[in-house]
Amino acid sequence: MLKYIVSLLACVIFSNAQANYIVASYNTPNLDKNKPTRIMVSGDGDGLGLLFQEVAKARALRYAENNPGDQVVLISFDDKELGTADELVRWGFKIEGTDKSTIDGKVFVDEASKFKKIQSIDIFSHSSAQYGAHLAGKANHINERTKGLEVLKPNFLKDSYVFLHGCNSGFYLAPFLSNLWGIPVAGSLTSTNFQKLHSDGNFYLIEEGYAPNSDWATTNTLSTDKETNCQTGTCERLKPDNTAYFGWWGQYSEGGLPFYKFFCAKNNNEDCTRVMAKTMLSHSLIINLKKTSTLEEYKKGVVDFLCPVPAKNSKTDLRAECHAKLEEALLTGDQTYNPFSRPAIECDFKGCKAEITCDKILFTGVQRPGTCTLRNDATSTPTTLVREYKAYLQGYNSLTK
Repeated sequence: MLKYIVSLLACVIFSNAQANYIVASYNTPNLDKNKPTRIMVSGDGDGLGLLFQEVAKARALRYAENNPGDQVVLISFDDKELGTADELVRWGFKIEGTDKSTIDGKVFVDEASKFKKIQSIDIFSHSSAQYGAHLAGKANHINERTKGLEVLKPNFLKDSYVFLHGCNSGFYLAPFLSNLWGIPVAGSLTSTNFQKLHSDGNFYLIEEGYAPNSDWATTNTLSTDKETNCQTGTCERLKPDNTAYFGWWGQYSEGGLPFYKFFCAKNNNEDCTRVMAKTMLSHSLIINLKKTSTLEEYKKGVVDFLCPVPAKNSKTDLRAECHAKLEEALLTGDQTYNPFSRPAIECDFKGCKAEITCDKILFTGVQRPGTCTLRNDATSTPTTLVREYKAYLQGYNSLTK
């Protein structure tokens, strides 16, 4: 039950009157608007403290290690009560400025458009299929109706990409942005949840019953170049659940996917898989992937990224099973393996065969929370996971180019 409560918190919409924001940099002594830049956005935690900022820190460290020539910039919701600025400084960020304006889609466009060479954008926030990425409540978001998003298109570099880390971000927003900006965009097809590094070398959901015991790691020696203290924001990550979304908006019991799905609306297969492979170097994984990693090392990272955490109190090692089934699929050609707890959704690089519908509030046209359902339109057994695995493998050889 606690797992569903946390997932609900990670997806539900709240509002906050004090929606100020901070612009901070990481491993960037002198911020230059004309240098290649990794932009990260973290929204209001709304009951989750500064977890969005913490997983952003882990991402920033990976960028600094594997792309030392790129600037890393964070546009973050400023929670005064939690001391966001102080925590960011403690985690190694430099505060470049603060603003009392409400953080919303306009702020995102205004701040991001200052950087003329955008290499990637990561958004860590509550989100929904209905309203997109919530930066500070449902009225302050980034979605298909956000004005000015198109002005960012000329600022993207070759092999740029966007990663949407919040719940249900892959149904509409990710394909929309991929089409608008002409770059690969990844999003989720269910709720997303926080995982923590354990002393046994694996990541588990933090709720009781998922990890073998409470002996959580105090340092990270797996994901980074140097041993890091978990208290500096390097041992948590945000990943899709292995259950269908059940929360504020309703129940999507007809399907989902247990991994972030990439969409490449206007990119050819070679360009898409090349970018997908490069994104693997930015994740917090059970292995420290580099451009020089062997194929077997790379596969280990991809499996950790794609395969779900075992169900609560499960006697089956789902990750081991998933790894074996993916490798088996390469040999047999059977692409129908599905570790998700519900039916999988069929998706390709253009979009997914699924639709979310909600009842409307009378006279307003506003979608009514709690009434939304998912219609899974797959006409045959979905093959999404295996095809995504193959796509990552196809991009492997491009890492050294």
